[in-house]
Parts: sequence; structure tokens; C-alpha cells
Amino acid sequence: MIERLFIIGALAAGLGLLWVGVRSWQAYRLRILGQIPIFAGIVPLGRPAVIAFSTPGCRECYARQAPALAQLAAMTGEEVVVTTVSALEHPQLVGQLGILTAPATVVLDGNGVVRYVNQGFADTATLARQVRVLLPQAAVLSSDATCATSPNT
Repeated sequence: MIERLFIIGALAAGLGLLWVGVRSWQAYRLRILGQIPIFAGIVPLGRPAVIAFSTPGCRECYARQAPALAQLAAMTGEEVVVTTVSALEHPQLVGQLGILTAPATVVLDGNGVVRYVNQGFADTATLARQVRVLLPQAAVLSSDATCATSPNT
């Protein structure tokens, strides 16, 4: 019995260390990407942007991510650029960002610096929260608006 508890504890500690390692690696990649304008020509500078990566066969991209992006675009209006690109047409970006799955979203500040990389589906509330800290006037996204989420979450 004690051996089993020890094994479970060791597995939990190992998973915790793995989680910390992954988060550290992601933070390191974001610092490196902050020095390279990798989205030049895809989105204009001067406004924060949310870029979604999708693939033609990705059902979640169309069923869940696209409505969340549309809702975010409606909430932010002209303050934030919201666009979707094909991961297959931009393999270099996918590699630089470490994107492992579709959908994936990337949030840029007004200078084109990568601030967040979301692997998998990101709901409207998550994206709005990430964008809100990048806007000069946080009133654009009220706290009531960020509570709206996809019914599938």
C-alpha cells in the first residue's frame, strides 16, 4: 500500500515538473519571439491582433474557434485585428511559434510582439482577457463582455 502511494506521489511530482518545464519553455519562446517581427505583412502594426491558425480538416477551428473569434471581433471593433491564417500555408510561422495543434491562437501587441500563444481552442473570455491588457483603454472590453463564452466550453 505504501509503495503505491509512493508511486502515485512520484508520478504527480514528475507531472508537476513536466508542467513547470513546458511553461518555462513557452515563456522562453515568447521572449525570443518578442525580438523578431515574424508577422510583418500579415497584420498591420499599431493595434493588438489575434491570429488564429487553422487547417482545412480542423472541425474545432470552424465549429468553436471561428465563432469565438467573431464574438471577439464584435466586442473589440476596430481596436483589435482578428484574422485567421492557414497553418499549412505558413509552416515557418508554425515552427517558430511552436504550434502543435489546430486551432491555435496568437495574441500580438500593437508593435507586433507575440504576447500569448494558445495551443488548442481559446474561448472568447480568454482571448478578451489577453487582449484587454494590451489596449490603452481597458474600457473597450468591459468585464461583462469578457464573461461571454462559447456554449461548448
